[in-house]
Amino acid sequence: MAAEGNWVSGNPNDRSVYGFRVRHGGRKGPMSKTKYFALRKAGLGPQEQFIGGMIRITAEAEAAWDAKMMTPKYAGAAARLAWREARAEQAQARRQRAKDAALAGVQARKKRKGGE
Repeated sequence: MAAEGNWVSGNPNDRSVYGFRVRHGGRKGPMSKTKYFALRKAGLGPQEQFIGGMIRITAEAEAAWDAKMMTPKYAGAAARLAWREARAEQAQARRQRAKDAALAGVQARKKRKGGE
């Protein structure tokens, strides 16, 4: 990636799971642990090595994962995952609007009764 002149976030020499998540995150920050482990559970995560009691992802395994995610078969899986995340954000926004409306109603009732 860096050879092509593209900017890579994070330390490209950090081979930990956290380093991988930072490099493959988005504009909001690193890839979430939940997303990483969901990909891993679905068999779509990068190949991991256990070295000295720690999980490491080699540069070759990361490059292979990047290439695999660019294929149409897995691009659809990534799109579905992104769609699910967008739906979750929309649901959170709906819940927040409902909470705000309920709070506004309580405050309006208090005001009518002469409370606050």
